[in-house]
Amino acid sequence: MTPDDITIGDPVRLRLRIEADENLHIYLDPIDRSEHEHLEVDKPQVERIKSESPPTGKAHYEVTYPLRAFAIGKHTLPPITIKYTGTDGDSGSIQTPTYLFEVRAVKPPSDTEMKGIKGPWSVPSNWILYILVVLLVIIVVGALVFFYLHRRAKPIDLQPEALSQRQPHEIAYEQLNRIERMNWVAQGEMKVYHTEISHVIRQYIAARYHVPALEMTTQELLDRLQPEDIPKELVQYFFTNCDWVKFARYSPTKPEAHERMEEARRIVDETKQFWVGVGEEQESEVREDQ
Repeated sequence: MTPDDITIGDPVRLRLRIEADENLHIYLDPIDRSEHEHLEVDKPQVERIKSESPPTGKAHYEVTYPLRAFAIGKHTLPPITIKYTGTDGDSGSIQTPTYLFEVRAVKPPSDTEMKGIKGPWSVPSNWILYILVVLLVIIVVGALVFFYLHRRAKPIDLQPEALSQRQPHEIAYEQLNRIERMNWVAQGEMKVYHTEISHVIRQYIAARYHVPALEMTTQELLDRLQPEDIPKELVQYFFTNCDWVKFARYSPTKPEAHERMEEARRIVDETKQFWVGVGEEQESEVREDQ
């Protein structure tokens, strides 16, 4: 089983090697998950291994089971039943031994700790003067813009098609706000809430980095992106906690659920980009200063 260090929700590969007589037909029963609902097992991949040594009358197979565990602690992998039938009609079956493995929790990144509440904003005593100065600046800027636009002979073309295109972070913010308005946390609909919020972030990453994020596991997604592109610890912590609720029947508290929304917005805040139209033939992509 790889990797050896397994965290909750991580993709794990179980490899089973079989040696049998060449005249036997081999059948594998599905893994019995009736008492192991925390396990998610995908369809196994079977490969026959060709031997370079002289023929021995034996066939070698390697079976790979992709699986994930959504419960912390020590677990026992149920035996796998291997059935075989010979050309003479004789048949039988054997079982693999049980396999012990341990799943640990994902530690949150250090920068997700709650920060202290800021003190109340103090209103300056001369606030009327501040307002008057701001209004004066607005009037002056507005007059300059009006004068500049009306003295030009030709209108300014700033690629209206490019400017009208909605950017990935704008769509993500709008969808996150919609999820908050649905009030699923207060209604106790934790699975729906975590499913929707993780889907929004996967859609955002797919549009932002041009990767098939909706079709990839969390680990595959992190392996695809470079460390300087995305806060990997935060993204892994966010998706793992969402998967825990979606697949492991974990019931988070309301404060924990609200933390997922804060983490989702942080992911967008730290990775968003803007497209700025320049002239008619050039388009530049500018990273927002953090």
